[in-house]
Amino acid sequence: MLRQLQVKNGVAVSEWQGSVGWPVPPNDSWTFLDVTDRPDAQVGMTYDAASDTFSPAPVPQKTRVTKSQVVSVLTPQEWANANSSTDADVVWGMAQFNLADYVDLADPRFNQIFGALIAKGIIASNRSAQILSDLQALANG
Repeated sequence: MLRQLQVKNGVAVSEWQGSVGWPVPPNDSWTFLDVTDRPDAQVGMTYDAASDTFSPAPVPQKTRVTKSQVVSVLTPQEWANANSSTDADVVWGMAQFNLADYVDLADPRFNQIFGALIAKGIIASNRSAQILSDLQALANG
């Protein structure tokens, strides 16, 4: 049976096996590849036309963490300093944290709040990279 893989933006998105109509209507934005004898061609894989090969599609990085995960990567002293600060930027940042359902590491507001915590000495600048790395690992764990 004939098999064609439908590719859009370099990602194999559907497969047609020749027995029924097209899974999606063909148009100029799709590329159709004959994969009749290609057992490695699977939906969701990335196609490289230059080498005529398929590889797993990139896994998108997750950026959301829970508030408890944020607290878990801070030292007790960092957490206490953040909660007891009277600095307006820190108080505002902690209010945003307390009102949030989750923390999105990709949100510009997170970077603004995290930057303020570093600038105000709540979080040591030499610890900031480790905290961000730990949070990213928790988001994708």
